[in-house]
Amino acid sequence: MTKNDSGEGAGGESNNENSADEDFTLMAERLRMRPGRKLSYNEEVVDEDMNEASDNDGELEAGDDDEQFEKTKTVSEDFCNICRLGGKLLCCDTCTAVYHLGCLDPPLKAVPRGKWSCPKCVDPLADIEKILDVQMRPPKSLDSIETDEEDAVPSQSPVRQYLIKWKSRSYMHCSWVTQTELERAVKLYPGLRTKLKTFDRLYESTKRSPGLEEDERMPIRPEWTTVDRILDRRQTGDVREYLVKWKELGYEEATWEVEDDIETFKTQIDKYKAVNARGSTKGSLKRRATGFDGKEAKKRRKGFSAFGETPKFVKGGVLHPYQLEGLNFLRFAFQQEKHVILADEMGLGKTIQSIAFLASLKEEGVSFPHLVVAPLSTLRNWEREFATWAPHMNIVMYFGSAQARSIIRQYEFFLPKKTKKKDKGKKKHGNAEKTSKWDRIKFDVLLTSYEMINFDTAVLKCVKWECLIVDEGHRLKNKDSKLFQTLHNYRTRHRVLLTGTPLQNNLDELFTLMHFLDAGKFGSLEEFQQEFRDINQEEQVRRLHKMLASHLLRRVKKDVMKELPPKKELILRVELSHLQKNLYKAVLARNFELLSRHGGPQISLNNIVMELRKVCGHPYLLEGVEPYMKNVEAAHRQLLEDSGKLLLLDKMMINSKLQVTGY
Repeated sequence: MTKNDSGEGAGGESNNENSADEDFTLMAERLRMRPGRKLSYNEEVVDEDMNEASDNDGELEAGDDDEQFEKTKTVSEDFCNICRLGGKLLCCDTCTAVYHLGCLDPPLKAVPRGKWSCPKCVDPLADIEKILDVQMRPPKSLDSIETDEEDAVPSQSPVRQYLIKWKSRSYMHCSWVTQTELERAVKLYPGLRTKLKTFDRLYESTKRSPGLEEDERMPIRPEWTTVDRILDRRQTGDVREYLVKWKELGYEEATWEVEDDIETFKTQIDKYKAVNARGSTKGSLKRRATGFDGKEAKKRRKGFSAFGETPKFVKGGVLHPYQLEGLNFLRFAFQQEKHVILADEMGLGKTIQSIAFLASLKEEGVSFPHLVVAPLSTLRNWEREFATWAPHMNIVMYFGSAQARSIIRQYEFFLPKKTKKKDKGKKKHGNAEKTSKWDRIKFDVLLTSYEMINFDTAVLKCVKWECLIVDEGHRLKNKDSKLFQTLHNYRTRHRVLLTGTPLQNNLDELFTLMHFLDAGKFGSLEEFQQEFRDINQEEQVRRLHKMLASHLLRRVKKDVMKELPPKKELILRVELSHLQKNLYKAVLARNFELLSRHGGPQISLNNIVMELRKVCGHPYLLEGVEPYMKNVEAAHRQLLEDSGKLLLLDKMMINSKLQVTGY
């Protein structure tokens, strides 16, 4: 190869590289002009968009790149992509499309906060939270998911559609999605496959249970669309939104709702405004901060006026005379700074007396907050009784998941901090009044469970509680328990224990309860045991009763409710049914062969006495014994005939046919 040849060869390679760079630059410019838009889940819309994109590409390749790009930009920025009209438009952060708020489907009532993408850029099926129901319904328009039934096409036959609950949206905004759309989304989002399989399995099991009540069959319960509490408020332009906690749903499922959507729940909105207005009243923080001062207590201690009738601030009804006596006992003990035990028998209304006591403290201007600790199973009952007897008090239930408790602490614990304008000419003095966040407590009473006391003791221990009420107070009879040690260190001004269980003549347990109430008076267990070492003597019993008289109030039903007739017991001997006899003998003989024909390996005979009690109650209490029958009436009749007790109950009923729900 000659020198010239080699030079020509090198020059040819350089020319090829330059041409490749130019092609790459042109391709990059064309990609910049193409809208960065994701494809929609709708196949027809996707095809149209792809055809438009391919047509635009062809036009751009024809040499009118700059002119076509400027034209598309001008149209998208000045006119709505749906109605082609101007005005106030919402711009998509993903592509160049703009829309009117009312032209979107579903229409938006407020400008979204943060980044927002149009329906063509975001697949709404990616936001499926759960599947609630499935029905055969008329097909809807393919342009959107959320359309009314009026928009359905009546000429076409019904199609299978699923009721969808969307993420970050309440049950008020659930909508129907066709099976075709959902199956398409399952291919794109693998997590939906598990949700669909779970729903199908539950739906099939529901179909095989013809006796389910209507509430259990309803995909959306009415309580889930009923406002329970308003947590916060925000303003977006002319639209006002509220953070709503729904009834029977946790705080973690709270959603932001436009005021027009919840305008029927005016009472909850007014209550939210009234609670937030507390911080604006003069002297409210000062009174709350000085609630532990003893001067105010000494003034109240001089004069005590007992209630002769049900006070007006008790809204739920009329208190019985013995309940009024219990209310006065609690109020007097509070003024005398004596911690007490309300040990009424179960059914005499210890909860109502406690609620009336806390309401009286609020009426008398005593500072708050108060803490009520109760078993988790009774918290809902406490909340209902507070709403009935003291609706003017702000009650917060503190329980649930870590996320729910975090939301409660964020929105329900403290009032918003008021910002005051500083005077430039005035200087701060050293004795200026300072208020901490604990002085801006928002609630009157905090309802919580024993478990939450142990989980979040770091948060709850910092509060200065005015009154501590412990339901089922006998849970504190063991001084080594974690609940006792945790609650004993709380800063409280007054303590009340509620218990319907009488003391079991155990001096150690009695001393532990009294030590929790008043550690100064009951400080040494050894001295207490030495003083009452022979409790069988009548003199020591009298001294013990005298010591506990000011701290304990005990009533039983026969003493306070004279109008009740005396209780009578009548024992009736009932024969076992044929099935009960066979199963009873099989359990005693440990005949697994006979039992396996009914319950299989699920029946355990580790506790024979418990299994025999189940058989005597009803044989269907054993796993696998109940037969599956499609005829509801036959299933009811079989339910009666297999239990001797139900047969007797059927004869005692006025109607000869026992209506049993749940089967």
